[in-house]
Amino acid sequence: MALMAGMTAQANEMNDTTVISKAEKVTIMTSDTLQKIQILGQDGNADYRYEKSVPLNAYKMKKLRKKKDEKETTYFEGDLGVGIGVPTNAPEGYGFAAFKSGEIFLGLRYCYTPKNALQTYSVGLWFDWRQYGLSTNKMFVKDQYNVVSLENYPEKASSRSSKINIFSLSVPFMFTQKFGQKSKCRLMLGPVVNFNVYGRINNSYEMGDVETSEKIKGLEYRPVTIDLMAAFQYKGIGAYFKYSPMSVLKTDKGPQFRSLTFGLYF
Repeated sequence: MALMAGMTAQANEMNDTTVISKAEKVTIMTSDTLQKIQILGQDGNADYRYEKSVPLNAYKMKKLRKKKDEKETTYFEGDLGVGIGVPTNAPEGYGFAAFKSGEIFLGLRYCYTPKNALQTYSVGLWFDWRQYGLSTNKMFVKDQYNVVSLENYPEKASSRSSKINIFSLSVPFMFTQKFGQKSKCRLMLGPVVNFNVYGRINNSYEMGDVETSEKIKGLEYRPVTIDLMAAFQYKGIGAYFKYSPMSVLKTDKGPQFRSLTFGLYF
């Protein structure tokens, strides 16, 4: 750093204090271990030269320099989740199967980390697909009033499968806590708002050599639901847990079960 300074007319030295009047050029050079001061020229003496070196605490200087260089950061982060669904609070007779129910979500989050912080705040957009499959000998059906209920499969039907599928555009609002500046572990918490845009029933079964498959549209699901999500990751790989206190289908439009999913989170 170079400074041009004008001061009154003379130079005096007393103990470790030096006063330079009207210095022509002052240069201060600082490293992690040393600070060097150089003064060239003063009032009436162009050949005047003064130099002094001051030792510095290397650890403190590195810490101060690092703190000065640290800035708030913003970035985009991709997310992928693959999990198992366990519908809860289902009415009697609706036997949902965990390994026939599942979830996949994929998307991006915009992340903001304040300066020197271990916390990150993010918001994003995910594409989420969930299915809820039955384990009983009954299948989902829908009547003329769009009410979902259960019905027996045809007699002697085999390879049976009946599922409710819901597709959503989800907006996560996540808080992330790291456990140290160099830590590779992090905990994530926050709500996920689901804008449910499509839903249908998929039924399939076989009768002898004949395979039957049907898709039933027009489900009256809730247009907006909220999940409470928690996730833990180490080196970008971890597990997540999501639970919605809201039923998937509208009131009086089918079984009032709730969504619980958990699985791998990348």
